[in-house]
Amino acid sequence: MKKKSMLLAAVFAANIVMGQMAFAEEAQPAEEADLEEVAAEAAGEAPAETNATAMGENAGMANPMLEYPDIPSLERSVGFPVFYLPGNMLPLYHPAQHIYSIDRYISDVRFQSVADDSKLTVRTALVERIGTDDISGYYGEWTQQSAGDIKRTQVYVAETATGIRVVRWTAGRFAFAITIEGVDDATFRNMLKNFVSVADRFSHKYRNFRLNYKKAKTEEKTAENAEEQAKETSAAQ
Repeated sequence: MKKKSMLLAAVFAANIVMGQMAFAEEAQPAEEADLEEVAAEAAGEAPAETNATAMGENAGMANPMLEYPDIPSLERSVGFPVFYLPGNMLPLYHPAQHIYSIDRYISDVRFQSVADDSKLTVRTALVERIGTDDISGYYGEWTQQSAGDIKRTQVYVAETATGIRVVRWTAGRFAFAITIEGVDDATFRNMLKNFVSVADRFSHKYRNFRLNYKKAKTEEKTAENAEEQAKETSAAQ
């Protein structure tokens, strides 16, 4: 319970609207990776990560953002498949500008268009692991609406005061959240429909994916021990 509370705090500390988002269509590049291989590698050692990048930290809270050199490294660290870009979005947004995890629980991949000022961010997480279906980090009002896909998926949509659109929904075992900035209404609707359709296929493809819980639990315990040790050291000084 303590770990989940800390994670939720980390999600909101790493506020999604401080970055921007991506979205998906079909075949993805090598970064999507062979997930069977990723699943096998997830049982091994976690990859080396770069220093965390400061992004809206709460006072007194360690920065939850860890940055990675590529998508396979991120997938090995979080232990689950990471949603990237659709094939038809690659010319505009690939490669990712930044590749993060939030405390190794949520993937956060950020893109900048090569043609204009539009920006995208995509977050993915396993609902069963984080215990929530909202990984957006957005605090404001939401409206529920159809994504316009063939299954008439219902999504939650919000818009910030600066015009950034935030969307969240779940499909199968996965929670998704995206932000889209710098596009008109028609483009947004098309992107949302596309994203949700591909997320549905993504969640179906990986419905039987098995997270390495032993590795995840070990990492959680190590982090909690380090936190307790830091508190004891601080109290002793």
